[in-house]
Amino acid sequence: MKKKSTSQSAFLNVRVLIGLFIFLAFLLALGVFCNASGQVNSDTKFAHWNPLVWLEQKVTASDGTANSYFGSAAALNGSTALIGADGDNSFQGAAYLFTKSNGSWSEGQKLTASDGLPGDEFGYRVVLADNTLLVGAFTATVGGVVSQGAAYVFTQSDGTWSESQKLTASDGALFDNFGASVALDGSTLVVGANGATVGGNAAQGAVYVFTESNGTWTQTQKLTANDGAAYDNFGLSVALKGSTILVGSPRAAIGANAGQGALYVFTESNGTWSQTQKLTASDGATNDSFGESVALDGSTALIGAYNATINGHTWQGAAYIFTESNGTWSQMQKLTASDGTAGANFGNAVALDGSTALIGADASTVEGNTYQGKAYLFTESGGNWSQSDTFIASDGAVDDYFGAALAWDGVTALISTPHPTIGGNTWQGAAYFYEQSATPTP
Repeated sequence: MKKKSTSQSAFLNVRVLIGLFIFLAFLLALGVFCNASGQVNSDTKFAHWNPLVWLEQKVTASDGTANSYFGSAAALNGSTALIGADGDNSFQGAAYLFTKSNGSWSEGQKLTASDGLPGDEFGYRVVLADNTLLVGAFTATVGGVVSQGAAYVFTQSDGTWSESQKLTASDGALFDNFGASVALDGSTLVVGANGATVGGNAAQGAVYVFTESNGTWTQTQKLTANDGAAYDNFGLSVALKGSTILVGSPRAAIGANAGQGALYVFTESNGTWSQTQKLTASDGATNDSFGESVALDGSTALIGAYNATINGHTWQGAAYIFTESNGTWSQMQKLTASDGTAGANFGNAVALDGSTALIGADASTVEGNTYQGKAYLFTESGGNWSQSDTFIASDGAVDDYFGAALAWDGVTALISTPHPTIGGNTWQGAAYFYEQSATPTP
């Protein structure tokens, strides 16, 4: 078992041990470790978090196969989780719903596109709200146009999710990759198309805004960077909250620094979205890929730069905290892993909830296992963010890429690892739920 914090009590007294045994018996009674037939349906383990602990539960797809890439994307909303598997069925793709009951996560519906085809990669990106979810299929062929891409809206009624609409860009074209990123808030959703050609610039990228009325989603605007250039990959990441859209452009050149990356802020007024600011890292350098990932919560943004060089360590990665005041966003802090190493890719995925942030480093080496992966929790106090914990899969192995996708709601962490071999199936994939418990580690 991998420790998840640096502090630990010197001993457990008798009262604590008794409490622990009671807690374990309670979990067994609820069926956390076994399903109704007595078969193990997930792995539940303990991990330290000071002074609490994290309860780890590993889930896999019940019908998983080799090359499914279960864990390609992840989303959380209360007691419901959505996990993409974009390699399922010869990369046609799928997404799986999980629900939490009595402390345990169980697989529910498997979602697929009604018109899905091999190679669509449905499930590459996902987003989940109360009664609506959105799944990107960024390499879908649309009307004979290869990799134009699509996104699918599903709605929930009486506990059942059904496909309600397929979204495509009104001006979609070859290799646009519409669906490479998705975000949803209320009656607005955005879809990134990082491969879109704009004004003759190949792969400059674009983002499409859709609004919902009476259950139907309609494209209302196409967003592009006012200074975009070829191969910027604008739209590779997106975040949406209220009247703010953040769009990552991780291959954008800044000055003479090719691939340094940028992030664009769009705000809405009277139904129209306009670019209001371009953000870059104060210490940005060539090939940092600032904007590879982005998360937004209120007036705080978290932006990943997974290729950043840190203290001479190439591709160690970093993430930046920006905050908004009176309509202007400013860099507040640069975050790095306390144990970061070259090639770790810290910042490949990010999630943000209030004063806590979860950051993936999916290429991290763990005890000699290259590309096993890690994820880091940061907490804010008095305006300062500091690393508070590290997540490592209890059964991690070489090439798992734990942290490739993640979600965080302030209580539960969902961290996916799309490459593990499961029951002999290479690259079937898995995901891990971590939840806090006041019970000490056994």
